[in-house]
Amino acid sequence: MDQSLQQAKLAIRREGRLRVVELRRNFGQTAALQAGFAAARGAIVISMDSDLQHFPEDLPLFLAKIEEGFDLVCGWRHDRQEGVLRRWPSAAANVLVRAVSGLSVHDVGTTFRAYRADLVHELRLLGEQHRFVPVLAALVGAKVAEVPIRNVERPAGRSNYGLGRTVNVLLDILYLYFSRYYFTRPLKAFGKIALLLLGTGVGISGSLIVYSWITGMPTIRARGGWFLLSSLLLLGGLQTLLTGILAEILVRIYYESGQTHQAYVRREWDKGSIGP
Repeated sequence: MDQSLQQAKLAIRREGRLRVVELRRNFGQTAALQAGFAAARGAIVISMDSDLQHFPEDLPLFLAKIEEGFDLVCGWRHDRQEGVLRRWPSAAANVLVRAVSGLSVHDVGTTFRAYRADLVHELRLLGEQHRFVPVLAALVGAKVAEVPIRNVERPAGRSNYGLGRTVNVLLDILYLYFSRYYFTRPLKAFGKIALLLLGTGVGISGSLIVYSWITGMPTIRARGGWFLLSSLLLLGGLQTLLTGILAEILVRIYYESGQTHQAYVRREWDKGSIGP
């Protein structure tokens, strides 16, 4: 135990406006962030770590950007002080995320961010999506910016992040790519793969038939491996196509249930809100 809850309770005694959300157990950083979002009441929400690597003195930079009209402002650790094993994998992940998402944010991973409350209420974080909040925000139409922040080596405790999470990050980036381009139309993704498999299988089968017709040799006996490969490709293509159709049906049921939206409203304007 790191005594965080006890310290938080002591802080409440000193500052009565503080509220602390205690989870029943450690559900991970994403779940904790989502719980904080659900409990937040203000017009602007700030998220930051408690490991003393984030400086509250940088908050005016975030608020100034929010006042410029942005929905989400991310911190950018432009001069990172952690070791190479933290910096290099993070830099590579940021490059991949920018390529996949189209965002120009340099530092996607830091949780030092400022959000407008309406955006926070539209985010639904699962798994380890806390590191990809800027991308998820951009997918719902948020205006995203960044500000440079200070960064120091963690003064106490031990980080749980390292090379062991690289595979998980790569899988999450693959999911981001699918979410951006195919989440509402999965049949297009599965259909392309299915057409590739079916086309290759039909090509091999057609070649075997032509070869058998020209040479008079039984194809299955003389070219059994190729025949088996074409059969597997055709079967795999058919299964992939059916999976895409099933995914398309599930997506339509998901949206028609009314629990989520395909489009997110920023603001509704009328004559009264425009003014004279």
